[in-house]
Amino acid sequence: MGSILLNPSQPFFSHTILAPLMKNHKLHHHASASASRNRFKCSSISRSSSFNYRSSASVPLHELPSASFDEYIEDKGRVIRSIFSESASQQLNKEEWRIKMTPVEALFLKCHPVIHITAKCKSEVHEYPPQIPHHITKYLEFQSTRIEFPDLNADYIPPHFNMNAKGALYLEKKGMHNWMKNHLDINFSLAFPPLLAWVPHLVLQSILQSVLKNYVDDINNGFAVRLLADYNLFKRKKPKNLV
Repeated sequence: MGSILLNPSQPFFSHTILAPLMKNHKLHHHASASASRNRFKCSSISRSSSFNYRSSASVPLHELPSASFDEYIEDKGRVIRSIFSESASQQLNKEEWRIKMTPVEALFLKCHPVIHITAKCKSEVHEYPPQIPHHITKYLEFQSTRIEFPDLNADYIPPHFNMNAKGALYLEKKGMHNWMKNHLDINFSLAFPPLLAWVPHLVLQSILQSVLKNYVDDINNGFAVRLLADYNLFKRKKPKNLV
């Protein structure tokens, strides 16, 4: 991900990268939503790097019988537009979307990453991953398929880049309380392009780490704030006399 860059002056990146540059490149990130559990690891070999991020977060949600959360997540396009914004999302087919991420820049380069994801609703227990309880009636699964850097000079695109990002969204009912839950698991590895050999490896690591953290924070905010607000809108537009 040496081609994803950072500009701390942009509103999206309110965190400075100066502090990370002065610290060890390992970072433990905590999501803002309640009951979160996260793990963020970084390792490096020579001029290559690999990153892993895992998050599990819960947000209280009031469900109406006439506007079930299971029905809401059936509209996959609506969910994705709520998380990433409508202007950034383009539906390619029934299950695939193209997401234009917030532009970032650092050093003398800038980039506008584009990620392709699939979204599928699943209700067959035998298809559930380990983190989804079997009593959950339905969940929405997200999976990245590829990433592009359309405006980046080819000389600065990593010669090796691999990313695997997965997410899950569902409603957990516990007694009188409902919790909207989302899981996020991101793994990627890359080799830095030779033209960046003059940049200290720790600096490149810190830039990548800051970029990933801010993207993850925005995605988690999409779940905890924007998606919840859209579900509340979905409830208000449903007929009240339905059971």
